[in-house]
Amino acid sequence: MASAVQNPVGRNAVDAAQSRAGRSRPYRDARAEYERIRALKEISPIAAHLRERRFELGLTQEQVAQAARTSHSAVSRLEKGTHIPQLLTLQRIAAVLDEELLVCFQRTVDGEVEREFAAVA
Repeated sequence: MASAVQNPVGRNAVDAAQSRAGRSRPYRDARAEYERIRALKEISPIAAHLRERRFELGLTQEQVAQAARTSHSAVSRLEKGTHIPQLLTLQRIAAVLDEELLVCFQRTVDGEVEREFAAVA
């Protein structure tokens, strides 16, 4: 009887991740959240970024909304990719997430892309 080929280092990454997921509910929840964020990036990169950053900081939508002086529903719609807030609101949300909102102006001159970034004041 032939024995199964064993990886000399151990299990492959997929098997190891599935094993961890089976043992840890928080690990499963985090994997599921990051999968939702990856899918959201296809729809709205801004929404995905804000959701991921909020998740990393362990904040709820309600906490972000209160600190940014906006409504919970506005944060929820923004994270779903169904709403684009005013720049001032987006700037306040970015500040709550310890980030700075920048705008970029882009143009093409003689085939060269030129970009200029500026902080939203």
